[in-house]
Amino acid sequence: MKIPDLLVGADEPSTASSWHDYNHVPYALNLTIAGILFLVALVLALSPPLLDLPLTIRFNSLAGRYPALDLLLYDLDTSFTCSGVIVMALVWGCWFSRDDRLMRTRILAGTAASFVASIVSRRLQHDLPTHLRPYYNPAVHFQHPLFMSSWKLNTWYSFPSDHVALFAGLMTVAWFAKSKLRVPAVIWLIFVESSRIFEGAHFPSDLAGGAALAAAFVWASQCPVCLRLSRRVMQFEVTAPSMFYIAAFFLSFQLATLFMDFRIAGSGILKLYHRDTAISEPSTDAASE
Repeated sequence: MKIPDLLVGADEPSTASSWHDYNHVPYALNLTIAGILFLVALVLALSPPLLDLPLTIRFNSLAGRYPALDLLLYDLDTSFTCSGVIVMALVWGCWFSRDDRLMRTRILAGTAASFVASIVSRRLQHDLPTHLRPYYNPAVHFQHPLFMSSWKLNTWYSFPSDHVALFAGLMTVAWFAKSKLRVPAVIWLIFVESSRIFEGAHFPSDLAGGAALAAAFVWASQCPVCLRLSRRVMQFEVTAPSMFYIAAFFLSFQLATLFMDFRIAGSGILKLYHRDTAISEPSTDAASE
C-alpha cells in the first residue's frame, strides 16, 4: 500500500506532485547510514585511546585556566534554553511554516521517535559495557571546572548520550522539514553539547552515538507504517484542535526540559520512600541485642 492510501482521508484530496515527493522519502538509505555511524561510534567507545581519551583530556586541560570559559560552558551545559528550547522552537517553526498536513504528520512521527530514542539510549547505557563517564574515569585525570556544580553524575556507563539523542532527534526533524535555520542550529547544538565533555559527563563517542541513534529512530519513523499511526493522531488536530495543541505544548515543554520537573519529583519521592523504609525496618544491631 502506498503512503497516499495510508495518510489521506476521503475528504483530503492531494496532488500527484506532492505525493510523488513523499513516496520517495529516502528513509531506508538514511536509516542505514545512521546505523553505520552508530556502530562506528560504538567501536570508538570500546577503544578509548583511539579518540575519546586524547580529545577529552585535551579539552578538559582547559578547565580552571579561563574562568570566563568555565562559566560559559557550565551555563551551556545546565541551561535548557540554550539547547532543548531552541531545538523545539525550530520544530514548532517548521510545523507552522506552511499548512502541509503530510509534513506535519512526518514532524509528529519524528518528534515521537526522538523521545523513544532517548529512552533506548538510557537503556543502552546500562546494557553496553563501554566506559565510565570522564568524571569518574581515572585515565582522564579529570580537572574540575571552576563553576562546576555539586550535583552528582550517574555512575553507570555513558554511551550513548540520552541527552543528545533527544535533541539531535529533534534537530533531524527540523532538518528534513527544511527549517531555514537548520545549518546554524546544528552548529550551535554541537557547540552546546560539547560542553558535556568539558563538564565530565560524556566522551565524544557518547555524543556521536546518541546523535546517530536518534537519526536512525527518526528516519525509521518515516516509513509508511509509522506515518499511518502518526496520521491517526493528527486527526485530533482537526476534530479537537484546542486539546491537541494544549497537549502538544505541554509535551513540547517536557521534551525541551528533559522532563526535569517530573524527574526531580520522582527522585524526591524515591528518597522519601527509602528513608521511611529504613526507619520502619529494625537495625541489625537492635535485633541482636
